[in-house]
Parts: sequence; C-alpha cells; structure tokens
Amino acid sequence: MLARSELSGELFGEAEAWAGEHGIEYHRTLACLEGWKAGGWPSWHLTDLVPIDCACGAKARLFLTVDSGRDPDLNVGRFGELRIFTCPVDASHPLRLNIQ
Repeated sequence: MLARSELSGELFGEAEAWAGEHGIEYHRTLACLEGWKAGGWPSWHLTDLVPIDCACGAKARLFLTVDSGRDPDLNVGRFGELRIFTCPVDASHPLRLNIQ
C-alpha cells in the first residue's frame, strides 16, 4: 500500500486524517483498491516496499496492475497481482514486472 515508506510523514498523516474524517479506511479505500487498474501505486500487502528501478537507475512507475479473480477469470501466481512498471525517463527501456 502507499504508506509511510512512500509518503512524507506529514502527507501520510494528512491522508489518514482526511480518511478518518470521512469514515473510511485510508489503506483499503484510497491507497489499495482491488482489481485491475492503470497507474496509481502498488500495494505491498505481502512484502515491505520493494524498490522497482529501471536499468538506467530511474525509479520505475506503475503502469498496470492485473489482479487475479476478476473478469476475465485470470489467475496470477497464487491468486496474486501482476504489476507492470515502466521507465519514466525513456519508454523504450525494458518493462519491470513484480508479483505480489
């Protein structure tokens, strides 16, 4: 999930406070929605944050999340998520993959 490791302490606190004021859970509703999605931030629900860097050294950004058990009926790993990362500097650099 997008958490303390990816947000400044102040911004994380503001996000949690806003969610609390609106009666929602920050990590379940705002940062870590289930299903297929384009962009956004990956959840790190099985491991701690794993830096995904391009071979050029740039921090890769999440391009697509493919979630198991959604339409179409697809199973990634053991009912996990396949995340595809791209280089923000040069789109011709190889994709990086991660499974949670």
